[in-house]
Amino acid sequence: MSAPTSRKASLRWRIVFWMSAVVFLTLASVVIITRSVLLSEVTNEANSAVEQEIEEFRRFASDGIDPETAQPFDSGHRLMEVYLSRQIPDENEAILGLFPGELIQVDYSQLNGGHPDPLDLAEPLMEEIRQSPAQSGVFRDPERGSTHWGEVAFQTQSGETDGVLVVTYFADPLKEQVNRQIQILLLIGSGGLFASVLIAWLISGQIIAPIRKLSSVSAKISNSDLTRRVPVEGRDEIAQLASTFNAMLDRIEAAYNDQRQFVDDAGHELRTPITVVRGQLELLASAPPEKPDKPEEQQRSIELAMTELDRMSRMVNDLLTLAVADSAEFIHKSPADVTDLTIDIEDKARTMSDRILLVDAAEGLIDLDEQRVTEAVLELVGNALRYSEDTVELGSDFHGAGANRMFRIWVRDKGPGVEPEQQEALFGRFTRGTQGDTKRPGGAGLGLSIVKAIGDAHGGHTFVYSTPGLGSVFGLEIPAPTEIEKDKS
Repeated sequence: MSAPTSRKASLRWRIVFWMSAVVFLTLASVVIITRSVLLSEVTNEANSAVEQEIEEFRRFASDGIDPETAQPFDSGHRLMEVYLSRQIPDENEAILGLFPGELIQVDYSQLNGGHPDPLDLAEPLMEEIRQSPAQSGVFRDPERGSTHWGEVAFQTQSGETDGVLVVTYFADPLKEQVNRQIQILLLIGSGGLFASVLIAWLISGQIIAPIRKLSSVSAKISNSDLTRRVPVEGRDEIAQLASTFNAMLDRIEAAYNDQRQFVDDAGHELRTPITVVRGQLELLASAPPEKPDKPEEQQRSIELAMTELDRMSRMVNDLLTLAVADSAEFIHKSPADVTDLTIDIEDKARTMSDRILLVDAAEGLIDLDEQRVTEAVLELVGNALRYSEDTVELGSDFHGAGANRMFRIWVRDKGPGVEPEQQEALFGRFTRGTQGDTKRPGGAGLGLSIVKAIGDAHGGHTFVYSTPGLGSVFGLEIPAPTEIEKDKS
């Protein structure tokens, strides 16, 4: 029993999740950045307000004139009173003057709004302002929150008691406004996030709909029905996937039909020798006991049976060769001297007949499988000898240049030739040529199929040039774009 596989989220939910995650991160980034910017603006506004009031007081203390005497102020108290009487602080601002043991402030009772009363300022804040060596700062306490403050000391021309102008700005009310704005932004963002989830769900459904069709078609395909195809709609990547899938099904269907035809043909071809051998064995078994000695008939039956068994053995070997023709282990390329290869093939062909004549031999070193090429050429030689009673010529050469350079090895006979309409089908499996008057036995029609498989495995092809009544040329062409240099060591 196989272990249960872990279930993953569907593609639709993964699309929804990632689209929603992107929207969520975007909204979260916008909220965080917006809040930081707004809080920074509050801080800048508070500091600017404090600096502005202090700068205005400095100009007034430097150039101010007492309205009662029309002379420069000779009293610090009088300077502070006149200045504060002309000020209308902002809503979150407080301005006051500090003297030793005394505090002067704006009359807040006449102002509208929520201005804080400096007399109500927390004692820790006033203590920090008095004791701090700096002229500005930010004080934080639980009651008023963040308070930005600044001070400037002054002295009248008469040298009267020094005083200090203190300006405070309460930033928490503005920060509360920022928080309310952020809450509104969060509500809007939540609505946008929900809408994005809904839109992502709808869009993902449209995206995976063709994939579901592909899955549905795939589930209905069986070895008895390979005709179904996925509908191709549009020109996007999904349509390309559907087209690729349909092309794959076309190849599978063609391969399946070829395989089925191959099995049918193989069964038909093997049935004949099996029937002959069976008949001869039955004939031997049915010989009458009173006539046991018929050596000539027995020998004839045995020879016929052995011939058919040899033909069947060769056919099985050819079938096994074709079965592995599409695998990566079918050929093993290595550098080969084509001159030596051609001469070696001639030597082996002469063991088949003394009518072999070598007319040309190429010179060079290229990558190929010598054994497979030899097998293919000897098959062509055997066919030529079967259909021709005259000399069979063998040769090899190069043609073309650069990337189109090809190595060609060929066999020429002076047999009856092949009709043009039959030439293309010659390299098919279980296809036999017309034997004419030849008395040599024909094969199973697999030899040229093996030759073609060897040529294809090398990246080349087979060829035939034939003129009825004059003869034929069969051969292999193998790509040889660059010649391999011989090892000089």
